[in-house]
Amino acid sequence: MTLDLTLTEELRQVLDAAQQMLDTHYPVSRLREGAADPMAPLAEFGTFLLGFPEDAGGAGLGRVEEAQLHSLLGRHLVSPSAVAVSIAARIALGAEDVDLALAIAGGEVAVCAGVTTPDGPLLIDAGGAAHAVLRDGATLSLVPLAGLATEDAPMMGHGRALARVTSALPAGPEALPEVALLHDLLVSAQLLGVAEAARDLAVDYARTREQFGRPIGAFQAIKHHGANMALGAEMLSAQLDMAALTLDARAPDAGFQVAALARLAPRIALENARLGIQVHGGIGFSAEADAQLYLKQAHLLRALLGPHDMLSFDAPMAPTGKAPS
Repeated sequence: MTLDLTLTEELRQVLDAAQQMLDTHYPVSRLREGAADPMAPLAEFGTFLLGFPEDAGGAGLGRVEEAQLHSLLGRHLVSPSAVAVSIAARIALGAEDVDLALAIAGGEVAVCAGVTTPDGPLLIDAGGAAHAVLRDGATLSLVPLAGLATEDAPMMGHGRALARVTSALPAGPEALPEVALLHDLLVSAQLLGVAEAARDLAVDYARTREQFGRPIGAFQAIKHHGANMALGAEMLSAQLDMAALTLDARAPDAGFQVAALARLAPRIALENARLGIQVHGGIGFSAEADAQLYLKQAHLLRALLGPHDMLSFDAPMAPTGKAPS
């Protein structure tokens, strides 16, 4: 199978415009104020219609384009609601509720992300949300939230608002297998963004913070951390490309590639976030520094990934049509 990793001019233009929009509406400094992220700027940009079929009102672009865009969202630590909206619209479309799908993708109906826990479902940034994309083991479903009782749950420091559902959840349509794979692809893409941004923040700090008369980046131990963070991000980026391309091509090993990505992404994002804090030293743990924000976001996104048994998927095939030995 031949895969083209070259970014098209169209994709470059989309990503450049997205970067400007994110710089304007979602600077990382906003998180120090503790406000929830509005989804309206993303909806107005067309984020949630990017990969939608053209005959359903979308742009009709592929999984590669969506993954690249969501990696930018990850760099800006955008709320997990962004993935939830993208997937909720797909679940509604799969359930043949086109009106609801377009209302969600257009920002008219708010959606949040959620995950089941032993103490009940947890919702992330649920304020005003009418639906939740709920992760329950290997299952993703679109659950209506109207009339449900909730209570505030402890947050991670100054992190995202969490609410615990205290009443019985109604049933909702489940994601089709390909939509569930897309969900984990986009979550992993945001984890790549977290890993890259944590790396860049640490490198910038190492260039400016001086100790013993020179930047700390000149010391070997800091160089090792920077090199490990860069290698991890490159490895994750390569696997994201492979997973997105095979999913787009409906290749037999697409499930395997996404499963490999979902195992790799949280490990590298968490490791880069931790190393970034270490490079910052004591201030990295403080609310005054942004380094700790990447660790919190990596933990949240990791909770949204489903369990993947890689051995249950078809393995990649060699050009001869045989599985590699």
